[in-house]
Amino acid sequence: MKVEISFKYLIKSKFIEDILESNIEKIKRKLQIFKKDDPVHLSVHVEKNPHKEEYYCRSHLYLPKAKTIVANEKSRTETAAINKSFRGLSRQLAKVKTKLETHLQKKRTRK
Repeated sequence: MKVEISFKYLIKSKFIEDILESNIEKIKRKLQIFKKDDPVHLSVHVEKNPHKEEYYCRSHLYLPKAKTIVANEKSRTETAAINKSFRGLSRQLAKVKTKLETHLQKKRTRK
């Protein structure tokens, strides 16, 4: 899985990197249903509002066969925004996995 992380109006710190890394590992574990050859790309953008204490986290997960999962969240702290965004990705990914597993089961029973 290719991971791209960007920051705007925010200084990258070890604390934020650790939070991102733990959330990325959770997503990687949920992506094991896809083949290792399939291209999966995760793009995370963390941004601070320059005028007030508000943080945004935009996450895009590009799955095989042109599926894209997007989660945009905002919060008063950067950690909350990041965690909310990854929770949204996890929920949407669970729905995609369920649909894919159902489709594969129907395909197997037809044969």
